[in-house]
Amino acid sequence: MTGAKMSGSVMAEPRHIKSRERVRDLGEVYTQPREVNAMLDLIPDAFVEIDTRFLEPAAGDGNFLVAILDRKIALIDERKFGGTADWFEFALLRCVASIYAVDIDEQNVHEARERMLAMITAAAAFDDGDASESFRRAAREILRTNIVVGDSLNGAEQIVFIEYSPLSGERFQRVPSELEAPAMDLFYEPPVPLPTVHFSEMGA
Repeated sequence: MTGAKMSGSVMAEPRHIKSRERVRDLGEVYTQPREVNAMLDLIPDAFVEIDTRFLEPAAGDGNFLVAILDRKIALIDERKFGGTADWFEFALLRCVASIYAVDIDEQNVHEARERMLAMITAAAAFDDGDASESFRRAAREILRTNIVVGDSLNGAEQIVFIEYSPLSGERFQRVPSELEAPAMDLFYEPPVPLPTVHFSEMGA
């Protein structure tokens, strides 16, 4: 199928807060979908390539993440990315692999991961009737490494993502990347790149 793919968006019901207690304890107030999309409309040049990287330092349960992902999925075109049996699944993984997010609350991180997984799984099903198990494993691995629990204000040096760079043959180059490099000293050792891997082998 040529042209842009349907993304199968999975959006939460609009809400500003989950509870008064969470507002008090976490300062948690959600940006509504209309506001999210209005803000993303201000940066149209960021939605030209599926591999453009985004960082959300206070992600909540993923309102910005799913909107960004939805726009990335809309860019997938068989004429540009096709050529193999698994081209669409690899393109979907590229969309996810270039989105990074941090939240201080574990529940929020879990919900954000699940919302993003549901989106790309629905999109994969639209393409060929089902998402392969290897695709699901790879997606969960990417979300595990790049949508993380942490404190981007007071503990940025403790947050490490994986930079996934797409290679030919539907493989990823993987390089650990610190959100903020720790103070250098004689004992500091920078993260070591991981072996390149075909997406079907990730998370196995």
